[in-house]
Amino acid sequence: MLADELKQLDRKQMTQLAERIREELIGAVRETGGHLASNLGAVELTLALYKVFDFPQDKLIFDVGHQSYVQKLLTGRDLSTLRRKGGASGFPDPAESEHDAFIAGHSGTSVAAGIGLCNARDLRGENYKVVSLIGDASLGNGLALEAMFSSEDKPKNFLVVLNDNGMSINKNHSALYRSISKRTVKKRYRTFNSFLSRTFKETNSFGRALRRFKYSIKGWLNQNYFFERCGFKYVGPVNGHDLGELLGVLADIKKIEEPVLLHVITKKGKGYEPAEAEPAAYHGVCRNFEKSEHSFSDALGRLMLDRAEQDASLVAVTAAMTDGVGLKEFAEKYPARLFDAGICEEYAVTMAAGMAKGGLSPVVCVYSTFLQRAYDQIVHDVCLQNLPVLFCVDRAGLVGSDGKTHQGLLELSAMRAVPNLSVFAPKDCAELADIFDFARSLRAPALIRYPNGSAEELGSVTKISHTSLWETVSDGNGPVVLASGARAVARALRAKELSGTDCKVINCRSVKPLDQRVLDSLAAKRILTFEEGYASGGFGSAVAEYYAVKGMSVHLTVVGAENVPVAHATAQEQAETLGLSAEALAARIRAIS
Repeated sequence: MLADELKQLDRKQMTQLAERIREELIGAVRETGGHLASNLGAVELTLALYKVFDFPQDKLIFDVGHQSYVQKLLTGRDLSTLRRKGGASGFPDPAESEHDAFIAGHSGTSVAAGIGLCNARDLRGENYKVVSLIGDASLGNGLALEAMFSSEDKPKNFLVVLNDNGMSINKNHSALYRSISKRTVKKRYRTFNSFLSRTFKETNSFGRALRRFKYSIKGWLNQNYFFERCGFKYVGPVNGHDLGELLGVLADIKKIEEPVLLHVITKKGKGYEPAEAEPAAYHGVCRNFEKSEHSFSDALGRLMLDRAEQDASLVAVTAAMTDGVGLKEFAEKYPARLFDAGICEEYAVTMAAGMAKGGLSPVVCVYSTFLQRAYDQIVHDVCLQNLPVLFCVDRAGLVGSDGKTHQGLLELSAMRAVPNLSVFAPKDCAELADIFDFARSLRAPALIRYPNGSAEELGSVTKISHTSLWETVSDGNGPVVLASGARAVARALRAKELSGTDCKVINCRSVKPLDQRVLDSLAAKRILTFEEGYASGGFGSAVAEYYAVKGMSVHLTVVGAENVPVAHATAQEQAETLGLSAEALAARIRAIS
């Protein structure tokens, strides 16, 4: 079913289509993995928007993009290829379709981007509507709030749809959510609405005026005046699963020029009982809805529980990712020591800085792709004050099917430049515990990066210390491979076997500081650095800079990811495409032997 055919359907046919779409979503995500619960909750809403508006001439901006699968179906994309190499992205991407008005893998962007599009449209004398669909607690993100509150002068022909399902990835506990989502209004409104519906029909102009009056009363009962102070006409709450109600309200909104915020109530996981019962568990799922394996995340969770028992000052900070970063059991056992900032990484980091200033030992657990949103806070609030905040950075390196918006290839290059910050990369989960304790003992800012998925245990050789930052994991008399990170070390050991050479493999578990003693001892060797991150400004670049500053002439080859966006595929396929596989590394080793 394409978007233009949707225009010809009546309400009954659209209801039937919604059910078929749910079945297709469940079937597709069962095969490919992906975001299920959020998309099931947005079926009728997406259908209604496409029925009333004229996309892609009008612009639809998602926030965040994990509720965009219905749009993909309506615009001819094959969900059987979802998140697979060469197939449909799991997030909106303008390079994939003209219907994707703005890339959307991170939260909080839609209102600002929508205002920007409206400004461009008005200055260029063009004529189209802009719709920003925000939900899953994204409205509480700082960027969204800046866009909402920075000015009460909002552009015309601009609609913000608040998809209110009571959830972030986990349950939404923010004060903003409790303020705007007063679901008790339903009880107060129901009697009033029932009386009007029994008394009047809404099939004529008077009925349409009555409907607008009803929503004005509903908004008044809901006490959402602050949206109007932001420059929006508030409409709602509206039942986001009632196509008749949605179509009527959206048709009215389309006819007016003033900026509108439409408050829609939906249920995350709608139409699939397991997802309705456990929307957090079905937010992002693997193939066959199996639980994904993330060795480092699980290891960190166990480590945090153990160290929290020993040290009452240890606290955990996360940004709406409690389960994803391995802190579910920590939250259950130590609820007063788990601080969830919502989808607000900047707030999470500065809050952690305040905790450290007050004598606590905060551990900020965050995905690499989201850490980049808090760069200024890391620099200004944590590192300039040299505060003992430990960043445990999950999903560092290639992330596989989440694709270009979620790759963890950037943080190593970015964090190397930050003063007072030490950066570490354990080779396996056992070494994670060793480095975790060492990093905390520094009583200074530190960062530990590690990948997603299953991790191979490579065996302990030496404990990290100030005099033993790096370790030799496989000795040899040939070229030297300086590998940094779990996948890099594992692939380097495999590449040694494949290359048939007698190379030495060193686990460079401390990226900053470098092990200068080891580097000085290797100056006469042929050296190859290997990392799963951008080569530009990364670990290999740090080694090259060290030798350059000292004026030492060395034979050095730097192997890392090319500085380009990396599309969705498996992590192994991405590594092969970038020349970061064990086989590609073996060829590099042979070339310098």
